[in-house]
Amino acid sequence: MLRAVVAAWGLAMVGPGLPAAESIAELSALHLAAMGGAERVAALRSLRATGEVEAGGKRLRFELLAARPDRVRLETTDQSRRVVQGTDGVEPAWEAELGATPPRSVAMPAAAARVFAADGEFDDPLIGGEARGYVIEEAGQIEVDGVNLNRLLVTRRLTESFWLLLDPKTYLIVRRVEHRATVLGRRVEVVTRYGDFRPVDGVLHAHRIEVVVDGQRAQLTRIDRIEANPPVEKEIFRRPVLTDKK
Repeated sequence: MLRAVVAAWGLAMVGPGLPAAESIAELSALHLAAMGGAERVAALRSLRATGEVEAGGKRLRFELLAARPDRVRLETTDQSRRVVQGTDGVEPAWEAELGATPPRSVAMPAAAARVFAADGEFDDPLIGGEARGYVIEEAGQIEVDGVNLNRLLVTRRLTESFWLLLDPKTYLIVRRVEHRATVLGRRVEVVTRYGDFRPVDGVLHAHRIEVVVDGQRAQLTRIDRIEANPPVEKEIFRRPVLTDKK
């Protein structure tokens, strides 16, 4: 969970003249160091991000609240709608339209809920991935836009697989490539591009996230600000008790 990379900062964290990584353990350690180090990463318990997302010809403001290990609340607003999606990491993911009359709250469809919950994990797969059920395999390098990137095959709980691409100079994840099924059953390639990395309490986070589906941009997220460790209550991630739309 991008361009204008703070490469100098990331390289300073890793250190100059490091040898090429030879194992997933080494790559993971270099990635963690590039992010800001184990102590700083662990010190982030929650995040609040605000910004703008472009999708479907619309621009929406959003606020994202996330907390370890996998709790997420995403609120998007425009002039007429206020939509909230969330998961507490236990119950199925949900969505609510709080501006509707009457307000409504429903469980997400199963496929969408699985994707939302997986995307809601606080840490990326390279941070403590094995303990979280990830199997990661090194798959050499791939050239993307004239740049050679380290390619990793990631399998989650032996059911879902996707590729992570690391910049070998900064050891930051710059792309995620996967295939997903649409509601009509067609499989599409989904590429998520991460850029504009900035430190948040000493930990690098992407502030620009672009999603491309079968070669066409589907969504562009620009994050204005990320607040480290805002106070959060567990109840805010739970599905609101509202009247379901029948």
